[in-house]
Amino acid sequence: MPKRILYIIVGAITLVLLAIGIGVYALLPAITSANASQAVTPTPGVTATTTPKGNGTAKILKQYAPDIKNQIAQGLHLTPDQLTAQLQAGKTLSAIATAQNVSTTQLQTLISSALQNALSPAVTSGTLTQKQIAKLTKKYQGNPTLLDRLLTVKASQ
Repeated sequence: MPKRILYIIVGAITLVLLAIGIGVYALLPAITSANASQAVTPTPGVTATTTPKGNGTAKILKQYAPDIKNQIAQGLHLTPDQLTAQLQAGKTLSAIATAQNVSTTQLQTLISSALQNALSPAVTSGTLTQKQIAKLTKKYQGNPTLLDRLLTVKASQ
């Protein structure tokens, strides 16, 4: 009799494990696909933003160029048109700053604040990140000549 009970218990355990195995095998793909479709479905009212790489940043800079130019011109005690005219005449931003008695350090600070202020709407809208602005600021502070071409764009463009 004890052998018979042992066989019944082992058989019952085997059936339970088999039932669990079949259940997992049958339900796991359904659970996985439900989770996958949930992760892909966008939440209404929330828009996904992507940050631009490479050329996208250049387009954004062009968009905000008039604001950047206005702030740099003001810091150099010039009008935006005067700044544009001098740049188009072949002067560099550094040379213009020197002629206006603005030191290299002051020019770097001016570039930093102009970029931060002018591009803050792009951060607010999610088009740029603060990290990207910091990278651009460092790049242009280290080589203000890179801004020359951006700043020669007419305000009407």
